[in-house]
Amino acid sequence: MSNRVGSSRAVAVRYVARACNGLAFFRILPPMSTQRQFDLAPLIQPADDELVRLRRDLQFVSETVVTILESLPVQRRPIPDWAKALHVRVTLLRRNGYCPCCQQIQVCSADGKATGSEFDHWYGRHRNGPGETWLVCGECNRRLENTSFKSSVRSAFEAYQDAVTKFLAAGQNKLFL
Repeated sequence: MSNRVGSSRAVAVRYVARACNGLAFFRILPPMSTQRQFDLAPLIQPADDELVRLRRDLQFVSETVVTILESLPVQRRPIPDWAKALHVRVTLLRRNGYCPCCQQIQVCSADGKATGSEFDHWYGRHRNGPGETWLVCGECNRRLENTSFKSSVRSAFEAYQDAVTKFLAAGQNKLFL
């Protein structure tokens, strides 16, 4: 009842003790010729299914949150005072103070922005740079919410922005004299 150590084929002698009426019986088991591999997949699979389900649910929640955030109205970024002053100056000097959209209503004078005129965010509420905004009359600002009207006056916006670009190219030190 021993192990042969050092041989290429070690014989494992295992004892199994059984208790029967207080007596111990020993039985010698035959040696295991090869290692046995146990298939652990059935033991792991339920946890994997739970992880897959949890990951799928988390992905769904994440996509839902993104959809909700995208559907919320974007906060209007205020136009900086320097950009407002730039628009008043450009409109006064290049458009004689008239609305660059309809060219019929005076939106500014030498005293500044006229009552009823508004600054419009052309590309969206979240974009507030001088190349993305302009000074227009209140009527045009409301009509710009209509996509067909907006597309019809796009060339007017681009012409105005061209004037802003030329004005800025002349140097900002001359803007507020």
